[in-house]
Amino acid sequence: MITVAFKVFLVDDDRYVRKGLMNLIDWEGCGFEVCAEADNGEDALEYIQKFHPDLVITDIKMPVLDGLELIKHTVELKKTNPNFIIISGYSDFNYAQRAVKYGVHDFILKPVDKEEIEETLRKVADKYTKELQLNRNRENIVAETAFNDLLTIELEEDLRHDCVKKLNIDQTIGFAYIIIEINNVPVNTIKIREIISRAIHGEAVNSTTLFREHGSNRIGLLVKNEEIQPFSGGIIHFSEIVKAQITIHLQTDVTIYVGRIVDDAIDIKESYETAIKALQFKYVEASEKPIVYGNTKNRSVNYIELDQTQYQSLMEHIEENLISEIRKDVVMMFEQFQEKAFAKDAVRTSINRVVHEVVKTLQSMDGDEKNLTTLQSMLNWDNQPSTLVEVKNMFLDFLLEAAGMLNRLNKECGSGNIRRIKKYVDTHYKNDLTLKHIANTFYMNPVYMGQLFKKTYGMYFKEYILQVRINEAKKQLRQTDLRIYQVAESVGFSNPDYFVTQFEKTTGMTPTQYRKKL
Repeated sequence: MITVAFKVFLVDDDRYVRKGLMNLIDWEGCGFEVCAEADNGEDALEYIQKFHPDLVITDIKMPVLDGLELIKHTVELKKTNPNFIIISGYSDFNYAQRAVKYGVHDFILKPVDKEEIEETLRKVADKYTKELQLNRNRENIVAETAFNDLLTIELEEDLRHDCVKKLNIDQTIGFAYIIIEINNVPVNTIKIREIISRAIHGEAVNSTTLFREHGSNRIGLLVKNEEIQPFSGGIIHFSEIVKAQITIHLQTDVTIYVGRIVDDAIDIKESYETAIKALQFKYVEASEKPIVYGNTKNRSVNYIELDQTQYQSLMEHIEENLISEIRKDVVMMFEQFQEKAFAKDAVRTSINRVVHEVVKTLQSMDGDEKNLTTLQSMLNWDNQPSTLVEVKNMFLDFLLEAAGMLNRLNKECGSGNIRRIKKYVDTHYKNDLTLKHIANTFYMNPVYMGQLFKKTYGMYFKEYILQVRINEAKKQLRQTDLRIYQVAESVGFSNPDYFVTQFEKTTGMTPTQYRKKL
């Protein structure tokens, strides 16, 4: 609930009555403070119109303009709408009736009873507090809607100006959009908002901050220049203080991303967009300091994938349950993320590619991936922000558990070798592959191997090699400008004419026709 001292204005022609009220009542305890006093209705009316007190306590019988006339004029002018309490030595019903007509909150007879008037004051304060909270909630909803539109929708200039007017921010120069990310533990964003507001504004209840959700554990906010100024060192020091406050409260790692500072509120979308770009530097910058867009050690991040040979090596080691090699592969993989400045999205793509390949391998061996205790956290790892160290540990735990399960499946399943042979063909299709050569490589009888392959995959070994090569050839015809003979050679055909014949037999068109069709 909002706690604020409301302004009360005392009006009575008897100075001793006014001073008595000021000393008798626990104003602060009732939620009020006396802002001024007057000894006649005319001066009181002028003050009310100029300073807009929340509550007026007035006597009825006064010179120039009496209490009821004061209330009547105030109501009719409609410039301000304070509550009124009448304190009078007259119990005349006519006075009370007229007071009710003008919406007076209470009619209290002299001599004043301390408990009675304090109870009345608390009721008025409670009414004001609820109205203030309701109005502020309405304003905040309008402001946050306008804020969201300003950030995410392409608006004409006049509409952008309309949105800025609804933001409830004073005219100022200098704005920055920052994103705060809580790592490793799930938290309630409402709690984050409260911590942030307290770090910026202290206990100032009239201050508001414009927030925007960025998914789980991430929240964005607009920071104004006057909020940054008290922190020597500008936006960086400001962000460090906010980060320290949140870290103390939540006892976990916090990363802050800072967008470009803009002069005018109408341009805050630019700061918002650069803050989002700063998110992509998460795994290549030290998280101890705020990641400020345009002020990073890496001028840009790369949207690339790891080399195919790294994936193949990792998958082979997983399938062979070589724990020490898996650990080395993961260390090398995460070193590459930093050395080659992988964008956050590129890191996600690379990790998820391995996870999906592991799941697919398990399924191909009739394993149930749901039995992996680490799978769920690995499938959702990017929904819950984590540091790079935490992601690496989570990823390694998943791979080691999966390798152990694959090892058990291989021992239980007689077709384990044939699945490794299929995997070998998938990655070595460019080589000169024959049934006899592969059988010797895997220490199997060629005839038995051919029969087992047909039984397991529903096609002959030679047919499968052709399928893999044709699929890869189609991919290269779609994605490259290689000549037909170059494509043939790259997928394992030593004779281009034979390649064309087999391609046409499989797809119903020549490689040239396939490419032209695209």
